[in-house]
Amino acid sequence: MPQLERIPHVVPHDEHVVTAREALEGLYLKLEQEAEVRLIAAALRAGWSAEEALDAIDQLRQEDMHSMH
Repeated sequence: MPQLERIPHVVPHDEHVVTAREALEGLYLKLEQEAEVRLIAAALRAGWSAEEALDAIDQLRQEDMHSMH
């Protein structure tokens, strides 16, 4: 009977598999940054100052966080 080859050591899942959050986090951050740049650009075209645009974005984020709870 031929000798069976040994099964190679299986690497534990926590050493080679990323979580969904890890896989998506970079893309999410990139999209969030792109959206913010577009919002600011639109606000500037509408006559807002950059500071006003950033304040408005911050307010939207705070409202969004409050609605999630």
